[in-house]
Amino acid sequence: MKGILPVPRDVFSGKGTRGLDNDEVLEKSTKTAERHGEAKAGSREAWKIKLAEQRKRNLKEGVQELKSRQLKTKRRMEAQQAQKYREHEDLVSRPEREDERLTAPSNGLDLDALYHGSVPDPSRGFRLAAKREHTAAFEASRAADRLDSVHTLYTHARKFIVNPQQLDAAVEEAFGTNENPATFGPGHGEEGTSIWHDGKPHSVQDMLNSANRARSQKAMQNTGGYIAVNQERIQKIAEALTGGKMDKDS
Repeated sequence: MKGILPVPRDVFSGKGTRGLDNDEVLEKSTKTAERHGEAKAGSREAWKIKLAEQRKRNLKEGVQELKSRQLKTKRRMEAQQAQKYREHEDLVSRPEREDERLTAPSNGLDLDALYHGSVPDPSRGFRLAAKREHTAAFEASRAADRLDSVHTLYTHARKFIVNPQQLDAAVEEAFGTNENPATFGPGHGEEGTSIWHDGKPHSVQDMLNSANRARSQKAMQNTGGYIAVNQERIQKIAEALTGGKMDKDS
């Protein structure tokens, strides 16, 4: 696998540096030692001198290379930070885009007034007046509907069953008495004592269809064809003049 260069240790920070970042200290640490006389070539002493010089040279070159690498890294990081700072300042100082200005939720609002007081609304009075008129008209319409419903209930209340005597009379009218029970079905005999002999009850849709057919047939009779329609119109006119519902018989 491909290797990577490890992160170099910062030898110029901490207590153990001994001032290696100073050239004067580095020269003192790697200076050539003074000797009295020359060592014999090929001897052990000459070999030790050679190793010492090699270590000093390696130390000096290594420290100088590390220092150069540190300076390059520092300059590169400072350049990157300066570039990011310039980009940030450019983005911050850049004017607002037109689409953002038009779609901003706080467009046209006084934020200081919003946070510390009421927002000025020049059309508030007109809107409140219109809402008051709308509310008054709605209340009047609802009151009129309520009065119409109460009057309709009053006109229909004459047929309501409110006591046991009326209930007994309605039951006897619909089902007869024990001596003379009501009969149902085609034969009206003993087998027709149940309402179910006439078939199942009509649904709401069946009753509506039957009423519509009867109304259309009645409206298109041979005696002019518009008698029933005119009667309904006259009844509506009378109800509008009297201010309440009226029965067809009246």
